[in-house]
Amino acid sequence: MTKIPHIQEIFEHVEFSRRSLIQSLALGGAVLAAGAGVASIASAENIPVSSGGKKVKVGIPLTYGPFNQPWRRGMGTMVKTVLDNGGEVVTIRGEPTKQSELDAMRQLLDRGIDVLCMGNYATESETAYIAEDAHRRGIKTVGFQVTVKDSPSVVEDTWGLATALGYFVQNALKRQGNIVQTAEDKGFFQPFDMEAAQLEMMTSFEPRMKVLPFMSGSTSGSDQISKGRENVLSLLQANPDPASINAIISWWWPLSIGAVQGLNQMNRTNIMIANHYFSEQLLEEMARPETPIAFSTDTPWDIVGEKTAQLALALGRGENVPNDVFRTPVRAITRDQAAETLAKLRKDDADAIAILKQYGG
Repeated sequence: MTKIPHIQEIFEHVEFSRRSLIQSLALGGAVLAAGAGVASIASAENIPVSSGGKKVKVGIPLTYGPFNQPWRRGMGTMVKTVLDNGGEVVTIRGEPTKQSELDAMRQLLDRGIDVLCMGNYATESETAYIAEDAHRRGIKTVGFQVTVKDSPSVVEDTWGLATALGYFVQNALKRQGNIVQTAEDKGFFQPFDMEAAQLEMMTSFEPRMKVLPFMSGSTSGSDQISKGRENVLSLLQANPDPASINAIISWWWPLSIGAVQGLNQMNRTNIMIANHYFSEQLLEEMARPETPIAFSTDTPWDIVGEKTAQLALALGRGENVPNDVFRTPVRAITRDQAAETLAKLRKDDADAIAILKQYGG
């Protein structure tokens, strides 16, 4: 089993570089922008709570599937925040596909809403016509995990996540060896494409490291655990030398579980897995002493949901909200923290299921 390296560098990056530094820049940038018309660097943690007033009707497309536990938690927090702050929630239940998401957003425009929350599969270019239609009708728009045309949005820090995960893997391998990345199909979920591209760029500057061809992991509507297992079995059969692959970087948790199954089936114990996004099944596996999953990053979906809702309420009440992209902090754990993280995640999942059940979720 790959030994966990000294990770001070990674956690300094996660806690200082992406949180403290960006927050201070956001505050300073806001002052500068007020005086000189310069855009600010925006941290999601600095989004203020709406001052109250009008009862705002917020449209939220619920387009998640069984594997989409992360954004289910975010949507649950979003719904709760709207209700706790005197708003009303209007939802349409859909499937975890771009087309279903687009259909749900278009339908919500006819439901008497004040604000439409857009996300999180379709990109800004794919949803621009919906945002334009909403604005013509006097409906405000806000992005949940995606940017939206002429609108504020709350998104994960894709570059920060890739940097934190990349630092860990490079240090774990002593900056030498071969790695392979896997995620959903290119073009399906843009953050995965961005994170994989950044990590490959980082590794290209390491002369003793090589990134092998990307393993495509299908889309959220399919059995991605099986896909992850099949991909790794094919990878290992094509690379039988035990030294030919040193780490698998999986940007999507079902593919990580499938990768573990493939490694176990082939009795390959010398390959480390680094994962992105928490789920109950992922953390249960990561908590096992013999697991190959050594490290995982995550997006704070509670913050994404809460802050998206706060932006929606402020927009619906006519408050002045800049069309900034607000980024969330990076979360990261090693395997020794998995059990503790799992206990909290189970509660968060239960809370999300309970509140979304009232809205067809």
